[in-house]
Amino acid sequence: MERQVFGKEIKRRRKEKNFSQYDLAVGICSQSMLSFIESGKYVPNAQIIVKLCERLDLNTDRLILHDHYAISPIEKFSEKCEELCNNHDYIALNKFLNQETVLQSIDTVQQMQAYYYYLACSQFHIEGDKQESLRSFKLALAESQDNTISLLSLMGEAVVYSKLGKKESTINNIRAAMRNIDTVEYEKNLNILFYLQAYAYLNLNMLVNSYNAIEKGIAFITTHDSHFMLGNLFFLAAKIAEKTGEENKQRDSIQHSKLFEQLFSEKVFKDIS
Repeated sequence: MERQVFGKEIKRRRKEKNFSQYDLAVGICSQSMLSFIESGKYVPNAQIIVKLCERLDLNTDRLILHDHYAISPIEKFSEKCEELCNNHDYIALNKFLNQETVLQSIDTVQQMQAYYYYLACSQFHIEGDKQESLRSFKLALAESQDNTISLLSLMGEAVVYSKLGKKESTINNIRAAMRNIDTVEYEKNLNILFYLQAYAYLNLNMLVNSYNAIEKGIAFITTHDSHFMLGNLFFLAAKIAEKTGEENKQRDSIQHSKLFEQLFSEKVFKDIS
């Protein structure tokens, strides 16, 4: 099933970017191979998947919320925050969020929580010292712990801890976030949790755990009839597949996983003219 899901997602993203098959395939693979990929009949090796995903702007560091959260009753402030996030302009986002007029405009607990979440994300991307990002995620959690932003903040902390090499803290945060995923009403931003979980495990070189998180994420997303974050998960799966060549100890467990078998155990593609 994952092959068909992968092919449909690649095709959807390509059309979303207004790329022809030639535009996407050139320099990466043949157009006929791409056609087979999109039809769900073939999945190429991990290197080709990575290149296709990168051309479609799917990568490990640039995530976008499906639905943004208001940081102020002043609509233009929330719109500006969303714009800077979507453009990945984290330096400008950080400066904007630190403006006194923005801070003074915050009116509700929900807006304050969203404010700290966005601030933490900006700090994560622009500061070498991740402690400020952790502090802001904790402030977001102090506002509320029973909604999607709180789960994203918990998982954001997990990613920061993983970058710092703190395995126990990473795992504790992942467990806390995933334990509560069924307690909040479904929204597409919840899909991000599985990606961040897999990414955090990857940072710690826990490749089997990362693969398991991706498999669960694909099942969760498709169960909810969504496609948001599917491409990112497939990209991350390909990055892990690349890394298994260097990790003899974890290779067997990964190669016997359902996702690996369905995505990366295809025979060599032969051009059909």
